[in-house]
Amino acid sequence: MLSDNQSDADNQQERPSIENIPEDTGWYLSGFTDGEGSFNVSTINRNKDFKTGWKIALSFNISQRDTTVLNLFQKTLQCGTFRKRKDGVTYYEVRRIDDLQNTVIPFFERFILKSVSKRKQFEIFREILQIVAQKEHLTTNGLKKIFLLRQTIVVGRKRKYTLEQILSRSHIRNPQRLHA
Repeated sequence: MLSDNQSDADNQQERPSIENIPEDTGWYLSGFTDGEGSFNVSTINRNKDFKTGWKIALSFNISQRDTTVLNLFQKTLQCGTFRKRKDGVTYYEVRRIDDLQNTVIPFFERFILKSVSKRKQFEIFREILQIVAQKEHLTTNGLKKIFLLRQTIVVGRKRKYTLEQILSRSHIRNPQRLHA
């Protein structure tokens, strides 16, 4: 069933090394991600709360009705949370930058995705994550880099904001408040 989330400090202390993940489990989860996983780069327009007017939200997620594989992901990676929709679909997602950098990225660097399109999505995601981790997303130039990279990820739906809308709304509102 769905497990309770551990505190961040507990997670970091107990998290196993990616090298210790059994090969069969790692390749199974990688293959599952090839078919069902997503590496997402979302934007939220919140002019008052963010220095540039935009929040960048990164996440790795998998959604299923049956939580067996989702629980295996969380048990193996020892990070991430669950979110349940009203229609019975449960999401396993990792959103913390530290967990993405230190667990998710190394996992998929070891257990390489086989699908060319999913591997490309992962590589772009990894590059955007690096920009965010270096705090470049707090500048208009950094945002532009992120959105240009994000445009190269093929998605099955129309994006909410175009690059032009993002750049036209990018500005420094309150330099004293860098994060919400």
